[in-house]
Amino acid sequence: MSVVDETTSVKRSKMMINGTLTPFTAQAGHLIAYAPKDAAAGQEAAEAAIFYTAYTRDGLPKDKRPVTFLWNGGPGSASIWLHMGSWGPVRLKSDAPSIPEEFYKKQPESLPLEENAITLLDKTDLVFVDPPGTGYSTAISPYINNNFWGTDADARLLRDFIIRYNNVNNRQTSPKYLYGESYGGIRTPIVGDLLLDEGTARFLPESSGKQNIVVSGLILNSPILNYASNCHMAYRSSCAGYLPSYAMVGDYHKLAAARGNASAESYLQSMRTFVTEKYLPSVKDWKTVKDTAPGKELIAELEARTGIPAAQWTSDINTKPDWVQLNLVPSYKLGRYDGRMKLPKSSPYGPDGYIDDAFVNQFKSYMKQSVNYENSSYYSACCSAYGYWQWFHDGLTSGYSSYDPSSLPDLKESLAFNPELRLLIIHGYEDIATPGFQTELDLKNAGMADRVPVKWFEGGHMTYDTEASRAPLKAEIDKYFDDPRYSLPPAIASN
Repeated sequence: MSVVDETTSVKRSKMMINGTLTPFTAQAGHLIAYAPKDAAAGQEAAEAAIFYTAYTRDGLPKDKRPVTFLWNGGPGSASIWLHMGSWGPVRLKSDAPSIPEEFYKKQPESLPLEENAITLLDKTDLVFVDPPGTGYSTAISPYINNNFWGTDADARLLRDFIIRYNNVNNRQTSPKYLYGESYGGIRTPIVGDLLLDEGTARFLPESSGKQNIVVSGLILNSPILNYASNCHMAYRSSCAGYLPSYAMVGDYHKLAAARGNASAESYLQSMRTFVTEKYLPSVKDWKTVKDTAPGKELIAELEARTGIPAAQWTSDINTKPDWVQLNLVPSYKLGRYDGRMKLPKSSPYGPDGYIDDAFVNQFKSYMKQSVNYENSSYYSACCSAYGYWQWFHDGLTSGYSSYDPSSLPDLKESLAFNPELRLLIIHGYEDIATPGFQTELDLKNAGMADRVPVKWFEGGHMTYDTEASRAPLKAEIDKYFDDPRYSLPPAIASN
């Protein structure tokens, strides 16, 4: 693309929020992200035309009104899943983990579209962002999309987009939050760190004289924080972080006997203890322990807790999630994003793809109805960038291999820049793509376990797809936005 029209669609609407008819404005369109000014050329280079959809409450002062930038993962995924499934004013209802028998052979072409009773618009304005090569976003000549398909290039570009959005929409003084899902666990802390590192240097002057705000907080939904520690991504890594999720999946399918009447949180805690005190010490010297009485006891307890047969644990004490997907429930394949979801092995698609066709099919009508936006071009939902992605993360994590990016050092540096940064991580119990206990282990190993709260909810990767979890999720996020001391250690919170 060489010419960009930045004219946005606009639709003014009203909806009931907390019992009050609330006006808001929906906008969608392209906004050019510019690189920092080149000293030699003396100008900013246009990098990409970023497609975004924004929902903003009407009549509220911008200096006090938060704005949250949201993106999905992939990498190479558009924001369609968060946009149409989670916290906007309208959403598609998928009723996870149910897959009706009528859809065993073919994905549903549509899902119910409804007003979102628990939209986040009561707490924050929302900006859903599609990186280049996803949605309608594209690089601007002489750049091509591939120039931004990498851990660092992607994060720098999103930093540049956020700065441009702030300037165009006079949000320099607004509290700002970043919300990333899945690979967003890598992207979001890096983007936050880049923004904090740059500060307000590229903010345009505004007339209020109030303090500019760079980043106020991060929310990570089902994140991966370190590719090197995730046993699905780094195949030789320990799968210890997956065991609590295996246990929850096994219990859901009535194959594991150990949970009994314990609550989800109580059983999760018992799994944390089991993995830390029994599993990890034994597998460090498994060849020696395997045929002993303690080794056989461990195998029996693993079977009771996860439903994975003793023969499988004996064969592979570090059982991988793909085995669970394909073998745990006879004659069925399970979802990686949500291990509760299942389809017969004869089905032509996998459980993870259940909502894909409906979301893509309904996107254009959704946008016309909800945002007054129309575009005849193809909307790229996922994931053309994945196979071309440059995984290496330079700078803080240059010691990692190119296929093992980690955002933990960036998160730690962000806390050094802004000790009052508000943080929240959300996980689903039955997510065997990016399991929550692996996140807890990563944070512990990075010395941040006490600084970053990890909250668990019923469901999988897309926790907001599970109806029973939507209200508790909203309640936790409400606390996050309402309490300026949320996640802060006592020494800082008391100031």
